[in-house]
Amino acid sequence: YDDYTQAIRGVLDNFDTLYPQYKEQGYEVAGFVWWQGHKDQSAALASRYEQNLVHLIKSLRKDFNSPNAKFVLATGCGNPGRESFGLQIADAQLAVDGDKGKYPEFKGNVATVYSNPLSMGGSGNGHYGGNAETYMNVGEAMGKAMVELLKNPK
Repeated sequence: YDDYTQAIRGVLDNFDTLYPQYKEQGYEVAGFVWWQGHKDQSAALASRYEQNLVHLIKSLRKDFNSPNAKFVLATGCGNPGRESFGLQIADAQLAVDGDKGKYPEFKGNVATVYSNPLSMGGSGNGHYGGNAETYMNVGEAMGKAMVELLKNPK
């Protein structure tokens, strides 16, 4: 959370310098994206992942004074094969989806992208085998999900 918010603040605190052409217009935090979960595959972290994810969404909106900011996340654990703690985390990530999840307050403003079918495999030590096409596919799906959420003024 600290690294994520520090990166955001680094841009927003220097907005006028980084984007002088928009200085007069200013900015609005309209949404957040989140693709994380792999390192939370332990009994202690996975058991609280859903509760913490709900808190994360609400905290980001509060901390950036953006109560209507949309939130898109991609599953990032147990793909492929969803098992054990990866299964718990993936299920928690799917539980917050505004259309199919169990949190009515997230309807129309939170979307979960299931990344398993987007994974192209690969070999190597990185997440998803370091396969660039996987990252492109997931990023594109998250972008499309955000566009759809932004159509909803709620």
